[in-house]
Amino acid sequence: MALDLACAAAATNPPNNAVVIVANAAMPQSRELARYYADARGIPAVDICLLALPEDESMSRKDYEERLRDPLLEFLRKRKLVDQVRRNPDSIQRNETAWTTLSSSVQYLVLIHGVPLRIQDTRWTLTRVIGDQLKRINEKNAAAVDSELAMLLAGPYAIGGQIANPLFNRHGRDELKSAPGAGLIVARLDGPGAGHVRQMIDESLKAEKYGLLGRAYFDGRGISEGPYYVGDYWIREAYERFKREGFECTLDGAPATWGRSYPMEDVAVYIGWYQASVDGPFLRPDFRFRPGAVACHIHSGSAVSLRTTTDYWTGPLVARGAAATWGAVSEPFLSFMPHVDIFAARLCSARPFGDSVYMSLPALSWQVTVVGDPLFNPFRHTLEEQIRHLEQDGLPDVEWAYLREVNKMVREGRFNTALNYCREKVNATGSLVLRERLADLYARNDLYDDAGWQYEQVIEEARTVETAVRVGARWMLILRLLGDKERADKLEAIIREKWKGSEVVSWLATAQP
Repeated sequence: MALDLACAAAATNPPNNAVVIVANAAMPQSRELARYYADARGIPAVDICLLALPEDESMSRKDYEERLRDPLLEFLRKRKLVDQVRRNPDSIQRNETAWTTLSSSVQYLVLIHGVPLRIQDTRWTLTRVIGDQLKRINEKNAAAVDSELAMLLAGPYAIGGQIANPLFNRHGRDELKSAPGAGLIVARLDGPGAGHVRQMIDESLKAEKYGLLGRAYFDGRGISEGPYYVGDYWIREAYERFKREGFECTLDGAPATWGRSYPMEDVAVYIGWYQASVDGPFLRPDFRFRPGAVACHIHSGSAVSLRTTTDYWTGPLVARGAAATWGAVSEPFLSFMPHVDIFAARLCSARPFGDSVYMSLPALSWQVTVVGDPLFNPFRHTLEEQIRHLEQDGLPDVEWAYLREVNKMVREGRFNTALNYCREKVNATGSLVLRERLADLYARNDLYDDAGWQYEQVIEEARTVETAVRVGARWMLILRLLGDKERADKLEAIIREKWKGSEVVSWLATAQP
């Protein structure tokens, strides 16, 4: 399988010299991870740029310019990856590079765990001393390192405030006719520890061959008007886009985030907002994302630090197995966060993860850090190809691809075809995932006896409390709506007894008509 994944990686890689890896020479783990990623993606070792950088997550603007930006440009020139000429010294303003880019083969910069996360704000003016109320946010020159490096090959620009991203809302680089530096994509392979980064690399390659396998969860806030409505709009649109791809999708519209007892499991996609630090089902000790999972939580401080498993969101999501995510190192304002509706549309259209984020991101030289392999493309293969790969390798996870096929048939109006296909795959595999969906199809067609038999088989054979509670709650709700409260109460008692001691069981109380 390792050879197969390496071949898949080679097939999806961009042209030679399009990817440059940046690691911290002062940290052995950073150097090792850079080599690990280069080997996994077939990137020449000579395209690893080792720089002596601070080991903290924050760096000064001076260190950014003298220890990261300028040495990186020198590396690119020596490798003949960019063609640059010196600018007139008299025209160079403070904080500007001394070079003008004429041409470049570089499309991606991949920053490795150990490269600082943010550039500190250098303003220290009278207005700042007087008080926050006098500060002008468009003078803010703190930024995520990734976001600042995205401007590396662009012309001179003011570092205070946001710079419009030329890739925003595009469909590809071929739409750009501007300067050679436009469209540089910068992401980082980073997280609480080196093990998390290796897992991110490995599982991205796996999901690239087999696709995203699991459920998709979208946690809105139920906002219908006002300045924050757009956040809920993005999430609803992303939900609809993944439904079009056949994913089993759940959308929550309550103001609060999901509670800790919510029976969330098998998560391949998660998009939510707006809580300061990780909470809900993610706090359960056994929670794990599916391989290659794409997960993000919209919050102004979601990525203040990546070296934590408990605080903020981005680091904890990576620690729980997310392979592709992003966050804000400081207040970006909602309109300058990735527009997740655009992100979902680009990703589902087989754009790589890095491209998909940057095409959804309005501003550069700002606060968003992109965490994950920018080359990761979970939709590179069609669903038919994913099923073939899973079947050829004899992997039981093919049940998730079959489920997507069923859901796409239903969406296309081929209900009876979907019912027959689902029944056939249940008989062939015994999959509880497909049996649950078969029960849903029977219930949708008012065949409640058939639905009940399937639901109760899943509940009896469930290997996790989440499955038993989710399916049990659904069947109990149907029974109560049908007026069979006695049968519903008996089923609830059976589930509570079998799974007593689990906090997830308390969620059964929500299954009321």
